[in-house]
Amino acid sequence: MESSDFRPVVRLRCAAQNYAWGKLGSNSQVAQLAASGASDLTVNESQPYSELWMGTHPKGPSQVIAEHLSSEVSLAAWVETFQERVLGAQIHEQFKGQLPFLFKVLSIRKAQ
Repeated sequence: MESSDFRPVVRLRCAAQNYAWGKLGSNSQVAQLAASGASDLTVNESQPYSELWMGTHPKGPSQVIAEHLSSEVSLAAWVETFQERVLGAQIHEQFKGQLPFLFKVLSIRKAQ
């Protein structure tokens, strides 16, 4: 990636987690959000969609979708390439260039 590839706001394709306590199929806001970021995702109406992860966690890393790039890029690579522009100098220094959080959207059908 080049410096000119940086955009302050980018679209993400985020990972959906399918824990048993999540709402089923398209009744789940998580499924709806995941499908809106991934045109190739087909929502399975019998599957629970419990958490949408936005971040760089290795078990569900987000992908940057940018029309000006030839392919998707992992959010981790995006942050690594544009560290101070994405994180700001203080956060970049404090967390050694890593995204310091995992943002989650929950869709709960039942408590366990």
